[in-house]
Amino acid sequence: MSSIINWMGGWPKEGLVAASDWEERVETAAEKLAGEEFGPGRQEAGSGGESNLNDQFAASLLNGKISGNGKRIRFTKGADSALSWIIGEALQPGDVVLTERLTSRTALQAFRKAGMRVEAVDGDRKGMDPEALTTALFRHRPKLVYVAPSCTEPEGMKWSGEYRAAVFHRCREAGVLLVVDDRQESLLYDPEEIAAAQRRLEPGVLSIGQLPPGLIAGSRVGWIAGTAEPFSRPSLAREENARKYALGPIEQRALSGLIEEQPLEPLLDMLRVQCRERKRMMTEQLTRQRIGELTWVEPRGGLHLWLKLPPGLDGEALLRGAWLKGVIFQPGAPFFTKDPKPNTVRITHAFADERQIRQGVARLAESIEEFTGRWSRS
Repeated sequence: MSSIINWMGGWPKEGLVAASDWEERVETAAEKLAGEEFGPGRQEAGSGGESNLNDQFAASLLNGKISGNGKRIRFTKGADSALSWIIGEALQPGDVVLTERLTSRTALQAFRKAGMRVEAVDGDRKGMDPEALTTALFRHRPKLVYVAPSCTEPEGMKWSGEYRAAVFHRCREAGVLLVVDDRQESLLYDPEEIAAAQRRLEPGVLSIGQLPPGLIAGSRVGWIAGTAEPFSRPSLAREENARKYALGPIEQRALSGLIEEQPLEPLLDMLRVQCRERKRMMTEQLTRQRIGELTWVEPRGGLHLWLKLPPGLDGEALLRGAWLKGVIFQPGAPFFTKDPKPNTVRITHAFADERQIRQGVARLAESIEEFTGRWSRS
C-alpha cells in the first residue's frame, strides 16, 4: 500500500518556523535563564519569567480583547491546556456545561473526563440560538457555557453579530461563566473578519486561543485572556494547575525573542493564505469527483472541512475502508454533544499539498463507491 495520507488533524512536524530554529531558541533561552538570579516568586510556572511576552501579545494579537492589558493573559501549553486549566479552577464533577450541539471533540472529551454533564443548546448557521440558551440556562443551571463564535469547530462557520451579542448578554445576565474558544480565529480567511472579532472581553468572559498548528514547528503555545471569578480569587488548586497547564518561562522567553526578530502577524497571514488555498484545492477535487450525495459546509476559516456523507454511510465504517486505501480522517459522530449523525466526517486540509489532496480525494471517492455503488463520473 502507498503511504498514508493523514487528514486526522493534530500538529504537523513542519511549520513556517522550522523545528530546528525553535529548538535553538529554546536552548538559548534556557541557558540565559540558568545564568540569571531569580527570586522564588519569579520562577513559578506561568508567571511569565523575565520575558515581556504578555506585553507583546497585549500590544498585538490580543490588543482588541484586553485593551492592551498584558496582566489579563495567562500562557498555556496550547488551547486544550487552557480549557483544562479553566475546568480545574471553575468546575466540580457533576456541574453542567452548555455547548453548541456540534462542537469541539477535544473539548467534549475534556468536560466528560472531568465529570461534567454536558448539555446541547440548539442553533443554526447564525450560531447558538439565544432563546434556546435562555431556556437551557433556566432548566439546567449551568456553571459554564462553552462556544466558538468566531470560527466554529468542526464547520469553520462564523456566528452572526446579533446572535453573538445576545448570547454574551444572556450569560452575563445569568451570571454564568462564558468560555469562548478562539483558537481558529486567526485563521479566518477574510482579514476584515479577524479585526471584527477582536472585541473587548467583558468581566465573566474568558477567551482561549493558541498559535495555530503549522506556525512554529515543535511548539504549542496557548493562552487564557480576560478576567473572570475563578481567576480573581485565591485557589488551593492554582499552583497545581499552573504546573500542569502553564507555559514554562523558558518557552515564554524563547517566543518573546522570536517575536522581537519576527513579528507573528506576517507569519499568520502566510498560514491563513495557505489554509484558504488548500481548502480551495480540496473542494475543487471533491467537486470533480462528483461523489453522489456528498455535501460539505463551505468554511469561513480554519483548518478543516466538514463533510456529510451519502445517506446510510457511517463515518467510522468509511474510515476503516479508506485506511486500507491509504487515507485517514476524523469520523464526525464524536463532534456532536447529543444525537450524533454518523454520516459525517472531518478532514483537515491545511497541511496537505496538492498531490496529497488529489490522491487523497481519489482514494476517498473509491472508498465511498465501494460502500454505496451510487456515484458516477458521468
